[in-house]
Amino acid sequence: MRAMWERRWKNGVIKRETLRKRVRKSLQEQLAAKGADIELFNDQINDYMAMWDLKESLKDDIQKNGLRLNYTTSNGGKAEKDNPSVKQLPLVNKQMLMLLKQMDISTDKAVKDGGSYHDEL
Repeated sequence: MRAMWERRWKNGVIKRETLRKRVRKSLQEQLAAKGADIELFNDQINDYMAMWDLKESLKDDIQKNGLRLNYTTSNGGKAEKDNPSVKQLPLVNKQMLMLLKQMDISTDKAVKDGGSYHDEL
């Protein structure tokens, strides 16, 4: 499904891999501007990106299968249950926010276009 691999953006569509690269680059720039581009934090960027991939997969699953899943019970009947991805998505988002906090990256300290985080935004 084309919609699964593309995301709407201001003036069109951005492919997921392009967006992924932009997110990673942005995180690296935030750390570099703080002088915190060390291995420990670079490893945390890798963790963040793994969670980003997981988040996108969960969103794909919800889009594909919906909020509820139909399944066949052991006795052959039909049943419905909550899609586990719906519950997991906010948990992954929470972990991602915790990693950003650990790296001291927030909207009030964001660096735009390679400037210093002391610059006016």
